[in-house]
Amino acid sequence: MIDVTKTAEPIVDIWPYVEELTNNKHILEYVFKNELIESVYQNEDGSFHHILLPTDNKNVFIVLIVDTIAKRVKGHFRLDLNQQYGLS
Repeated sequence: MIDVTKTAEPIVDIWPYVEELTNNKHILEYVFKNELIESVYQNEDGSFHHILLPTDNKNVFIVLIVDTIAKRVKGHFRLDLNQQYGLS
């Protein structure tokens, strides 16, 4: 994955999807209302973006998976770098 945070252009409006996650208590309302994005990563051929949204826990993110070809959000997952890499 390549960090494209500074150069990424919006491909799809992620905020309706994020609103659903907010309503289901997966995303903080502050993150949704302020449209906060921590970083954006792209796979080698550019067909997918991983958009990291902050949580209230350090090194824990909700990652949206965006299919850049179909131009839609494919899903999401919770990325806990503390657990995965023993960070604190």
